[in-house]
Amino acid sequence: MDDKLEINNVIAMMSFAEVVSTGSFSAAATSLGYSKAAVSRQISRLEASVGMKLLERNTRTVTLTPVGREMYARCARIVDEVNEANRVMNGMQQKPRGDLKVNAPVVSSLFDLTKIIPRFLQAYSDIRLFINLSDSRADLLKGRFDVSFWIGEPYDANLDSVLLREYPMVLVASPAYLDRVGRPKAASDLKEHVCISETHLSQLGEWRLSKDVTVAIGRGPLTSNSVRMAREASLQDLGVSYMPRFLVADDIDAGRLEVLLPDLVTETIPLHLLFPKGSYMLSKVRAFVDFVASEVREGPAASVGGGIALTQAY
Repeated sequence: MDDKLEINNVIAMMSFAEVVSTGSFSAAATSLGYSKAAVSRQISRLEASVGMKLLERNTRTVTLTPVGREMYARCARIVDEVNEANRVMNGMQQKPRGDLKVNAPVVSSLFDLTKIIPRFLQAYSDIRLFINLSDSRADLLKGRFDVSFWIGEPYDANLDSVLLREYPMVLVASPAYLDRVGRPKAASDLKEHVCISETHLSQLGEWRLSKDVTVAIGRGPLTSNSVRMAREASLQDLGVSYMPRFLVADDIDAGRLEVLLPDLVTETIPLHLLFPKGSYMLSKVRAFVDFVASEVREGPAASVGGGIALTQAY
């Protein structure tokens, strides 16, 4: 079967499904933008193709034959698939609009998201944004969210990612704790300290301080998947924490926390935007990703994971 014949059959099936769903040839013609005669020819072509009558027609009603009922079930699925494809194509091409669901870490205010979002909504007034604050992994593949910020490495091969920025890591403890226990002079000294374990950014039982230095740490009084909890524990003199510097920069400047082994710690932690593969083609997702990247990222434009070039928002 050649391509032209296949297209004609699809058009005939769509016409047939529209006649059945609207209940008349006239209503179907109006819905499809065809003449009534054109719709009638499409139905006749389809009946000739299958070799059986699909519709019983009289002056007032159109009813399905038994074969027609079977055919309609299949044609309705094809129409749904065509309509879905059209919706996807429109989403790729149209002005960014509609609902956009975004997940972000609770600490997102520290990388200026609270300032970026209002500017984004001013630039894209037809987008309605839903922001959920959670440090957990967002469910992006089942449609609960369209985009997610993530501090750390991407966690699913089915997601594309944009690297926004890399943040320096830092070892910190309160002056009161260090006055009581002492200040470490080398990485090996950390085994003598109470270490606050945070499992979101680090492996349990170890801290990677640089490309070449990973230290084993003992389990302290607190293990959590929250950097906010680890920060608070160190502020309360409970021990040493290891986290992105931007989370504790104010505490360091104010003298509430001290930086330990600064010449040794060179590790960084990445901030990504994550979204399902293919979603970048949707105008609302592309607009958000490009806008946030231009606001957050420092330096020249990077690339999207999986080989998708990151373009400017339009």
